[in-house]
Amino acid sequence: MSGAHSRPSLAGKSVVIADDDPIIVEYLELRCRHLGMRVETAYDGLKAVLKVGKAKPDLLILDLNLPDVEGFRVMERLSDRKFAPVPVIVLTGRSDDEAIQRCKDLHAYYVHKSEDTWNDLEPLIFEILRNQRSDPKVEPAVQQTSNPRILLVDDDPERLKLLTQGLQKYAVEVIRGSNGMEGFLIALKSQPDLIVTNYDMARGSGNYLLSRIKSTRSTQHIPVVVYTAKPLERGLEHAINRDLIGRGQAAAFIAKRIDPASLIAEVRQHIALPVQA
Repeated sequence: MSGAHSRPSLAGKSVVIADDDPIIVEYLELRCRHLGMRVETAYDGLKAVLKVGKAKPDLLILDLNLPDVEGFRVMERLSDRKFAPVPVIVLTGRSDDEAIQRCKDLHAYYVHKSEDTWNDLEPLIFEILRNQRSDPKVEPAVQQTSNPRILLVDDDPERLKLLTQGLQKYAVEVIRGSNGMEGFLIALKSQPDLIVTNYDMARGSGNYLLSRIKSTRSTQHIPVVVYTAKPLERGLEHAINRDLIGRGQAAAFIAKRIDPASLIAEVRQHIALPVQA
C-alpha cells in the first residue's frame, strides 16, 4: 500500500463506486472508507446514474462493462446539465485503443485493472479531490536532490532503453512509462524533477500527458520536455511548437529524432546533472 498514513483524511468527501463485480466493489469500498470517504455503490449503469444524481458525489469510480447501461453511456448521461459535474475515474480491464481514446474524449481518468490497481488509484483520488478544495495556492516546486529523478515516457522499448542508458551515465534516477496515461500516474506517485516524453504515442500521447501534468496542482511545477520520434513537415513542426511552447505548457520541444547526446544537452537546460559516472 502506498503512503496513505502520511496523507490527510478525506473525511467529508464522497464517492460512488460502480462495478458489477461485488468483490471489487467491496474492496474499493473498504479502501475508500479507510480514507474517511462516504461511499455509495452501484452494480449496474442505471443505478450508477441514479446514485450520482441523488448523492452528488465528489468522485465516480466507474467500470465500463456494466449491465443495463454501459460505462460510456453512463458518462454521456451524466454530461447532461441537470447533473452536477463529477470527475470520473474509469477503472476497467479494457486496454484497447478505442476505450482509451473514448476516456480521453470524455475527460475521464483511465486506470487499468490489475493486481496493483490501488497503488494507481489512491494517489489519483487524492489529487482529484485535493484540486476540488477552495485553496488556490500552488504547491512549491520540489527541491532537486543530488541525484535528479527523470521520468522517461515512450512506447518504443528500444528507444526507451537507449535513452535510459544515456541518462544513467550521469547517476540519474530514471523512471519509465510506456504511454501518457501511465506516465501521468507515475508522475503523481514519484514526483520527478523532469519529465521527458515522446509526442507520438498510440495510447496516451505526449500532449495528453502534458495537459494532465499542467492541470494537476501537485505536478504542474515539473518541467516537461517533449520530443518527436519521427521527422515533421515544417508547417506541422511550427504548429506543434507554437501550441506547446506558446501556451507555456512544455519547457522545450525537440523536433527531430532523439538520441542520448541531444537528450543530455536538453536536460542540462532544465536541471543540474551530476558528474558523469
